[in-house]
Amino acid sequence: MIKTAFYFVFTLMLIFITAQAKLYIGAMDTAVFSLDEGGYLAIVIDDFGYGGEGTESMLKLDIPFTAAVMPFSSRTEEDLELIKDSGKEYIVHLPMESLTGKREWVGDKGIFTDMTEEEIKKVTEEAIDLVSGAVGVNNHMGSAVTTDEKSLSAVFDVLEDNDMFFIDSLTAADTVSEAVGRDKGVAVLKRDVFLDSTDDLEEIKSNILKAGELALKNKTAIAIGHVGPEGGEVTARALREMAPELKEMGVKLVTVSDLKKIRGL
Repeated sequence: MIKTAFYFVFTLMLIFITAQAKLYIGAMDTAVFSLDEGGYLAIVIDDFGYGGEGTESMLKLDIPFTAAVMPFSSRTEEDLELIKDSGKEYIVHLPMESLTGKREWVGDKGIFTDMTEEEIKKVTEEAIDLVSGAVGVNNHMGSAVTTDEKSLSAVFDVLEDNDMFFIDSLTAADTVSEAVGRDKGVAVLKRDVFLDSTDDLEEIKSNILKAGELALKNKTAIAIGHVGPEGGEVTARALREMAPELKEMGVKLVTVSDLKKIRGL
C-alpha cells in the first residue's frame, strides 16, 4: 500500500516537473525569437566550392551565418566537409543563366531557360545531392531564370519535394520568385543588402551597418557576402570587427533557417 502510494506521488511529481520544463523551454524559444526589441540579421556567404580566398577565415568566425555552396565546382566536396566541420548552416548556390552575362560564366553546369522542365529538374536534383544536407537554395547569377516563370517553376518543384526554401539574391528587379513560391508552396526570402564585391574594408563595414539598420527598422533582414575575389579575407575581417557593434545596436545574427521561422514562413 505504502509502495503504491509512493509510486503514485513520484509519478505525479515527474509529470509536474516535465510540464514545467516544457513551459520553460517554450518560454526560452519565444524569447529567442521575440520581435519586441532589436532585429534579426541573417548573413549568407556565397561562392563556397572553389576553395576561394577567405574560406577558412570565414568558417572560423564565431558568428552564425549560412554558407552557399556551388554544387558543380572543383572543390565542392572539400569545402562542404570544411563547412560541416565548422557547424555552419549551408545551402546550394545554384548556378543560373543571367540576362547580361556570358553563358560560360554560369559554370560547367547550371539552369538555363532553353532547357526542358525535366532537364531543369534533373540538374536541380543533382545539385542538391552533391550538397548533401543543404536546407535551401539561392541563385548564382540567375536574372534570366528568376524572371522566367516556366524555368523557376521547375526548380521550385524540386525544392517543394525536398522541403527546401529559396533565397532570391535579387539579381533582377522583376523577379517572379515570390509568385512562383506561393503557387508551389515554397518559402521565398529576398536579399536586402550586398556586403562586398569590393576590397574596401570600410565600404564593407558600412554595408554591414546598413544591413543592421535595416534589421532594426524592419525587424529582419538578409545580407549576402562572398568568399573568393568578390570578398574573401576582407569580408571575413569586416564581419569579425563589426559583430560587437551589431550586438550593441540590438541586432542578433541568425541563420536563414532561424529567420524563416521568425518570419513565420
